[in-house]
Amino acid sequence: MAKGTGYSRCLLLSCVVIFAWLSGCATSVEPTNLTQETSTIAATPLMAAAASGNLDRVAALTEAGESLNTLTENGSPLMAAVAAKQDRIVWYLLSEGAAPDLAAVGAQTPLMVASAQGSRRLVQLLLSAGAQVNASNADGYSPVMRAAEQGHLSVVKVLLAAGANVNVSQGGESLLMKIVGSGDLLTAEMLLAAGADVNYRSPQGRTALDVARANNSQDLDMLLVQAGARH
Repeated sequence: MAKGTGYSRCLLLSCVVIFAWLSGCATSVEPTNLTQETSTIAATPLMAAAASGNLDRVAALTEAGESLNTLTENGSPLMAAVAAKQDRIVWYLLSEGAAPDLAAVGAQTPLMVASAQGSRRLVQLLLSAGAQVNASNADGYSPVMRAAEQGHLSVVKVLLAAGANVNVSQGGESLLMKIVGSGDLLTAEMLLAAGADVNYRSPQGRTALDVARANNSQDLDMLLVQAGARH
């Protein structure tokens, strides 16, 4: 074989490889079904499929190009799956690129709903997908507040480990004050261990200790004093 012929073949093969690589790059664009859209529940079949737990139907609609990030009057398909506690659907939607925090302005995010439900697995899935652990709605509630108010200790622990603000406040009361007011000793202990400000004062000057004493909660009174609460 002539030297020039061998060189020409090598050059041709190199060009083919480069062309194939460039073609692959040109086609690796974001799927159109990840763009955010606004619609109604009636016009979004993915909502019903997600809520019902029908994975085959969800997958078929997704492959057909249905938008994963459509925002309806009841939130996104991901929100529908979270609200219905459909773990497999939530996992599938997130793995396909559904936006974990998609919600109307001021509305609850999927993570807030999962936290309020005490759905530890869903909370972990959403956090792994990048959900904002300190997101808040129009009323000032965050995921950790939702979990703590419902006494979901395991979820509170997961959220705190993910960076949830233990000193978040809502309506002038700290999270610790709200938990003390509900009489939840175990959750109060967890919040204090995570660094909750035991001497936080509301705009009216009330502290968690004031709340405990007003409710005659002796165990909580003792816990707060031992944690450094000032009289």
